[in-house]
Amino acid sequence: MKPRDIMTKAAFENAIKVIIALGGSTNAVIHLIGMARTVDVDLGLDDFVRVGSVTPLLADVRPSGKYMMSELVAIGGIQPLMKRMLDAGMLDGTCLTVTGKTLAENLADVQD
Repeated sequence: MKPRDIMTKAAFENAIKVIIALGGSTNAVIHLIGMARTVDVDLGLDDFVRVGSVTPLLADVRPSGKYMMSELVAIGGIQPLMKRMLDAGMLDGTCLTVTGKTLAENLADVQD
């Protein structure tokens, strides 16, 4: 498995959706675009606008939000959030992950 196998347009869009759902840092825009360029994936500000326009804020986490990340961890962490997003059709579960499994396979047994 190579980075290009998992760093796909769909995987980057999943990342954008999770970051937006968390109320994540605007620095993520710069970093994700830079990472995408290293694997020749066309990702730009327009993708953030398009994806962001249909992605709800689900966990208002700091630095820009109200809650601490430790509070999210205390109620189960990022996996239950991603599982709910996947079940709601917001994430592409077919994306391959570093485990060698798809995102859907990784989240299959997560309790929400």
